Amino acid sequence: MKLKLWLRNLSVNSPRVAVRTQLPWALRAGVLLVAVLIAAAGMAAVYRYARDIAQPDTGRILVELEEARSQLQRLTADRDRVAAEAVQIENQLRVERATREGIAVQMKALEEDNARLRADLAFFESLLPAPAAARGVVIRSFQLQPETDEATLRYRLLVQQSGRPDRDFVGTVVLKVSLQQEGRSTVLQLPDAAHPAAGPAPLSFRHYQRVEGSFSVPVGAVVRSVQVTISSGGETRAQQTYSM
Repeated sequence: MKLKLWLRNLSVNSPRVAVRTQLPWALRAGVLLVAVLIAAAGMAAVYRYARDIAQPDTGRILVELEEARSQLQRLTADRDRVAAEAVQIENQLRVERATREGIAVQMKALEEDNARLRADLAFFESLLPAPAAARGVVIRSFQLQPETDEATLRYRLLVQQSGRPDRDFVGTVVLKVSLQQEGRSTVLQLPDAAHPAAGPAPLSFRHYQRVEGSFSVPVGAVVRSVQVTISSGGETRAQQTYSM
């Protein structure tokens, strides 16, 4: 019986025996501590990496911020300089514009004074005694000059009764303007039904009457002469042609 048991224990079907090496607890604690330290170091490295990703480099940001401030200061200084120059230029332009406008006003006033003096001179010259042979209505003066627009002409006419009239003269004035344009001759008669504002106005005076008006001529047309006719009651009382 014992022999069978002994043989059975030597057979393949006998129970397996595991042999384990028993480590000292101090060594096992050291290994565990090393593992814990390695894990902690890994976690710290992961934390620093994540922090670096989540938070930018403060030093670099401060440098870029300082550069941005410097650039902003330069741009602000440039803007202020350009604005000051623009204000100065605008002031100069305003002064020059005011000067030009003042000169234009003075020139216009001088031109008006000149025209008025010419008209007054012609008027006073016309007050000289009429020729002894003159009778009735006399055309004392006629002037024709361009306006600011070269196509517009202004006329001035002075009509007088010679002697010592005892009643008013009532009549009309007709102007026949001879024009030359592109080799062709045309006649413009005033007053014109199509342009009644061009005048001249009817006559009604005792001693004298000044008649003024303006009319337009076609572009490129040249005035050669103007015939002035004074009529009353269907009769021509005075007529004179002025060559330009």
